[in-house]
Amino acid sequence: MSEARRPPVTIPQDLMLARLAQSEQMREFFIQMWLQNPALAKQGGARVAELLAPACAQSEPAPKRLP
Repeated sequence: MSEARRPPVTIPQDLMLARLAQSEQMREFFIQMWLQNPALAKQGGARVAELLAPACAQSEPAPKRLP
């Protein structure tokens, strides 16, 4: 038994942008949660570490320059 093929559906741009914005908000929420709870972040493994790397680099103080 085969299913009838449906024509491709185009996602409206405004819906796509809204979903992307929501995804970014969720990403930021989880990054903040993992930064506040390193034990929980460790449970996420390498993928969580990759997501946290840019945030950790931004929060580190800049190296002091010698005169």
